[in-house]
Amino acid sequence: MKAQLFKKTFPSELKCIRTVIEEIMDYLCCSFPSLSSEDYFDCKLIYNELLINAVIHGNENDKSKFVSVTIEIIGDDSIYSTITDEGNGFDYNRILKEIEKTDRLFLESGRGIQLVQSLTNELHYEPSGKRISFYKRMSKNGQNLSCR
Repeated sequence: MKAQLFKKTFPSELKCIRTVIEEIMDYLCCSFPSLSSEDYFDCKLIYNELLINAVIHGNENDKSKFVSVTIEIIGDDSIYSTITDEGNGFDYNRILKEIEKTDRLFLESGRGIQLVQSLTNELHYEPSGKRISFYKRMSKNGQNLSCR
């Protein structure tokens, strides 16, 4: 069984994200003392993209709405994390289909989801479109177990 070890809820303000990411990264560094610089960078990027999406696209910068993040440590080399917003949700199937058929690198939106998808081992959207969760394996014994 997974034990919830980290949970943070914060108002939908971009200025809060930096502090939340620092807390997350401190937690991950304590949980994985030999966290590789690559995994550190990947996790920081994943959380940055997902938290910004939740604030801007999910809650539409509404300071009265909140974003929550949870992190569960799985075994000695993996995390399972969930980000939830209070917005109206989005049609993730449509976005995923667009990502699959289009190179979004030069478009104004959609790059974050594509980037997060490439850095995680599993990425899941709840049907409401208000919650996204991911699973990521960290490097272990000098061997990178990430999805790349």
